[in-house]
Amino acid sequence: MWLIGKKLLSCIQRRLIVLIKNNMKKTITIIVVILAVWFGYMTVRGLSNDSDDAILPNSERMNNQMSDDADVIGDMAQEQNSMPEFQVDAPEDQQKNFDVIGTNFNFSLKEIRVKKGDTVRVNLLSNEGFHDWVVDEFDASTERVGQAQTSSVIFVADKAGEFEYYCSVGNHRMLGMIGKLVVEE
Repeated sequence: MWLIGKKLLSCIQRRLIVLIKNNMKKTITIIVVILAVWFGYMTVRGLSNDSDDAILPNSERMNNQMSDDADVIGDMAQEQNSMPEFQVDAPEDQQKNFDVIGTNFNFSLKEIRVKKGDTVRVNLLSNEGFHDWVVDEFDASTERVGQAQTSSVIFVADKAGEFEYYCSVGNHRMLGMIGKLVVEE
């Protein structure tokens, strides 16, 4: 009888150890998943810009959104003559110029406002990663550029309305690398 009880106890003990190990694996897995989701959320949240204010043309530059590093990178890119020259019908002083900085899953400008008929120039500087700037309704897009590189696009905003612009690289658009182009009558 004593031997049967001892074997039964040993069997129960082994099963409990297996059960605890299995539950511990599940618990550790759940903790790792929770930490990964939290880290991803904090990374995306930290990279996003909380400013949803409309950005006006360069007369009110985005001083509060550009860091000293972005200025240095922009100067380096211009010194390397990476900004191509464009022939346009509108004189440069009649263009609406916007400087947009692309970082991971974020554009520095959340909104661009122009009038219908304006000639618009968007200068994209990639501050992190590989990006472009696209607005489908005007068939306008910059070239894809890597870190510290720039590309520009010039187009005429000939339709009034609100249009989404985005980065077409990988899943950047899905991850929130978008903005709004508002063309007013």
